[in-house]
Amino acid sequence: MSRIVLAGIELPADLQWIDEFTAWRVGQQVKTSLTGARIVQESALQAGRPITLQTQREGNAYIAPVPLEVLRQLQASEEQPRIAPLQLLMPAHNGGERAFAVRWRRTEGAALEAAPIKYAVPALDGDYFSITLRLMTV
Repeated sequence: MSRIVLAGIELPADLQWIDEFTAWRVGQQVKTSLTGARIVQESALQAGRPITLQTQREGNAYIAPVPLEVLRQLQASEEQPRIAPLQLLMPAHNGGERAFAVRWRRTEGAALEAAPIKYAVPALDGDYFSITLRLMTV
């Protein structure tokens, strides 16, 4: 497989998963008691792994930008509250593919960010955009 597919929307396989190797399995809550003592609670997380996919830039070159049509499909998906999770298919490191059940992650700002590669008004169908997708496993 040479592409990423999110809920039927085909994306470039070169989108970088920027937090793929970040630790996430232990959740932590820190509170201060009435006496001023710190109370730290930790537990194992079953889901909630962050998946942040991002267009990269090297000098003047962009890696994995998306056309306006794909951006509009992503916006339509992100705008809808959902009960069922989205299906995310990604290439595996040594061939094959990986599948994840995901939701849009809105707790750290916008779940979808986009910026035009070349700014022009109005945006046309052939224009490309740099994107950041914030997802989490469920």
